[in-house]
Amino acid sequence: MVMEPPKDSKIVAEIGLSHEGSLGQAHAFIDSVKNAGADIVKFQIHIPEFESSKIEEFRINFSTQDSTRMAYWTRTAFTKLQFEELNKHASELNLGFCVSVFSGRAVEWARELDVKFIKIGSGDINNDEILESLDGYSGEVILSSGMSNWNEINNAITKYSSRLKSVSNLTLLQCTSLYPTPFSLTGINIMVEMQNRYPEIDIGLSDHTPGINSALIALTHGAKVIEKHVTFSKFMFGPDIKSSIDFTELTQLVNFRNDLFEIMTNVDKDLIAEKLTDQKKLFGRSLGLKFNYPAGHLLEKNDFCLRKPAGGFTWDDRVKFIGCRLSKDYSNDEILQPTHLSSSLRSNKLLKRNQ
Repeated sequence: MVMEPPKDSKIVAEIGLSHEGSLGQAHAFIDSVKNAGADIVKFQIHIPEFESSKIEEFRINFSTQDSTRMAYWTRTAFTKLQFEELNKHASELNLGFCVSVFSGRAVEWARELDVKFIKIGSGDINNDEILESLDGYSGEVILSSGMSNWNEINNAITKYSSRLKSVSNLTLLQCTSLYPTPFSLTGINIMVEMQNRYPEIDIGLSDHTPGINSALIALTHGAKVIEKHVTFSKFMFGPDIKSSIDFTELTQLVNFRNDLFEIMTNVDKDLIAEKLTDQKKLFGRSLGLKFNYPAGHLLEKNDFCLRKPAGGFTWDDRVKFIGCRLSKDYSNDEILQPTHLSSSLRSNKLLKRNQ
């Protein structure tokens, strides 16, 4: 069943580590996300010594620059002070600021920086260290379910609901942890099932499919949150580029979201027809004659046609005029008037109504 699209759905632009450790690039991403009209910009807080080890493998072996995954985290990580600067920049633009956290220490940073949106990635939905660090958090927590079954999702929602200030502070995203995700594994049906199972929380889609089509469809099915990786160019370096959209596509996604609620508004057909009465007359038709005819012409059934606008005689009226003579010349750029007909015919009630 197609759900009514929510008016207040949010578009989250996930930067991830596409900034490649450049603070300047990160600030440029914030400006571009704002210009595209998205609601929230999202970065990742990686504190390598609290989340990784030397034997962690690359998810995508994209880098010859970094000998280990931990080396990659270290090279691209920002300090707490740098995240404070990025958060301030987003706030000045009235842009939501979200961070993905991958350790208890990362949660501590986010809370100390008063970050309003914290994302828990698919790999950490049942990470009890992160869960305990969020105890009493009053901001919004976004859970991604990319590698979880229903039992694991149920357990996570129960745990987070008990830790957060309110269950309404929780958002659950359907996600498939493949980069990129084939369209056939998007799981819009799962997202709709989540809406049925967990009506008390917001539901959305963390989308790793190419382009924006899956996100558009998710919005038409009631997604409250859409998360998409964004990049300045699909030729850039990084593990998430193949599942990212550029800023032209992000703008298209935002514009669709902005238009969708109005497009899907219920319309009263009779009320609209009443409001279009003048338009209806303009596009309607009145009885006319096909050609120029002189006064005295005897009207035959094949002489008649319909011409814009409405307001004159109707097509059904023509049967009353067959066999009548014109009282004056008729030009085929006008509609048929009572004065075109003989005085004896003009005296009947029908013609009086139209004079």
